[in-house]
Amino acid sequence: MIFNYSILISISLFCNTLAAKDSLQIYMSKMVVSRPDGSKKFPFTSFKQVQKAIRVNAGSKITVILRGGVYELSETLIFTDEDTSLPSTEVEITSYPGEKVTISGGRKIKEQWIKQRSNIWKLKLKGYNPGKDYFRTLYVDNQPLTRASSDTLFSTGPLPQYAKSFKKYDFKAIEKLRKDSLDAFCGFKYVSKALNSLYDISSAEVIVYNSWEASWHTIRDIDKKNSIITFNNPATYPVGFFAPRLRFRVENSLDFLKHAGEWVLASASGEIYYHAYPGQNPNDYEFTIPNLDTLILLKGNEQKKRHVQNISFSNLNFSYTSAAWGKSNLKEDVKAFNSIKFPYLDFSQGFSSAQAALDCGEAILFEWAKNCTFTNCNFSNLGNYAIRIGKYSNDNIISDSQISNIGGGGIIIGFNVSGGKRKSIPDKMSPSGNKILRCQISKCGQIFPASVGIGIMQANNSLIKHNTVFDLPYTGISVGWSYSFADTYTINNLIEYNTIYSVMKILADGGGIYTLGKQTGSVFRGNHIRDIFRSPNAVGSTNNGFFFDEGSSDFRVDSNIVLNIQNKDIRFNKTDTTRIKFGPNHFEKSSFNDTLLKLKLGSPIR
Repeated sequence: MIFNYSILISISLFCNTLAAKDSLQIYMSKMVVSRPDGSKKFPFTSFKQVQKAIRVNAGSKITVILRGGVYELSETLIFTDEDTSLPSTEVEITSYPGEKVTISGGRKIKEQWIKQRSNIWKLKLKGYNPGKDYFRTLYVDNQPLTRASSDTLFSTGPLPQYAKSFKKYDFKAIEKLRKDSLDAFCGFKYVSKALNSLYDISSAEVIVYNSWEASWHTIRDIDKKNSIITFNNPATYPVGFFAPRLRFRVENSLDFLKHAGEWVLASASGEIYYHAYPGQNPNDYEFTIPNLDTLILLKGNEQKKRHVQNISFSNLNFSYTSAAWGKSNLKEDVKAFNSIKFPYLDFSQGFSSAQAALDCGEAILFEWAKNCTFTNCNFSNLGNYAIRIGKYSNDNIISDSQISNIGGGGIIIGFNVSGGKRKSIPDKMSPSGNKILRCQISKCGQIFPASVGIGIMQANNSLIKHNTVFDLPYTGISVGWSYSFADTYTINNLIEYNTIYSVMKILADGGGIYTLGKQTGSVFRGNHIRDIFRSPNAVGSTNNGFFFDEGSSDFRVDSNIVLNIQNKDIRFNKTDTTRIKFGPNHFEKSSFNDTLLKLKLGSPIR
């Protein structure tokens, strides 16, 4: 007999709906069942079955319960307005009580490791496509491994042919070079003999640290005689713009595979080399590589102006997304002109971005999403930002969640169009009424150091409250995306009672809280910012508790505690105290606990 399972599923769900009236429980599991109907005994085995059940039961309150395990996605899980076509539809996706559930964008390596020499093992990935399958992170038993790399190295100046083409902080000269001489951004002189031990450059990648951003490159050539390295793709700024001496590091070369626990990927062949610990057989461990850029997309219908709405996720883990590559903030006409003049340029390589590394992608993306939530979730081992709440997305909540070990940053609310208001962008495009509450965000920027813990760019009426942000290479909380005093979409945001510490650990020219542009009606209140220092190798301006950058204006700063800051507690650039309203704030160089004790005892604080 031949069964029509789709009919069985529909009948079963219809009966369940009648029995439960306005509510329905749907189960999903990794175990194989012969006749899945979404019940606890015969759970669904795919998200497609789950989504079909959600649509069949439109108008109900639906709880999707995932049994324990790792759910490896082969493609992004997309929820649209069709999943919540009736406003009364409510969907919660959660884990079974007491069971751990991970939504994964990675895949477990099933191929066998073969010992090569000493403690070096090799594994060849089957069906590897170098243009599609290349990855920059590798995990064993859910822990990230270190890619083999050089020590921190230093440049000594720009490419010699461009040494007189620009001066320090000469933005006009840089803009001209960017338009017609992009070659100037593709290399530099380095400390003599620093790369003499580097021969394997076929898969090597170089990260260059500027002031407030960093860029990734593949190597075109190394002139060891003259100590010059050149790249296939340009940086955002050339060496010498901030300083002649910048940090850089070379990763993913077999020449540096010298320490246990490190690895290298041969980009062309898909062969992984792993330096095992003495006595360790990597075949006894579970290795995972990232496979997807985005895990979940909540996307309504822009043409019909319909939101996806009322979908919540709780008690779930989200892991293993890819790191962005082949990104730059250059306009297409600039790329085209320079590609003719410098035919070696390859914009499919590397990564360069403006402030905050906003182009590095996100694991969870909201667009045209309303009343959607993530509660008590864990985001880890991701190659990009954990979450972005994008255009036309309103009244969404991220709460009581942890974000850690992230290649990009924590959470962004907004869209990446800098500047003031413009006719082409209606006010409704600006995300409104979104909340980030009681989240812990740490160890971000592992691949893209310019990433921020929380960012608000062209969003309004946001509430950022009771979050803890720490252990970041750059800024903790960044608000604003315009470099002038013109009206913007970043208005009426409330950033209060957040704790920010040990940020700005690698880069410079940022702060615990960083602001940019006019922000009418916004308030920064009751935040605790402490323990911010500056790397001795950082270049550019200082690191601060609050940094009010260009155009910062029309908002209030009140009842904040800022202490133990190596540089200035508060700094202004192209703005001043006449543009910002200040209530009482507390600035002190002593420890955080001492300050809290003084507040408790009523002692005066400077």
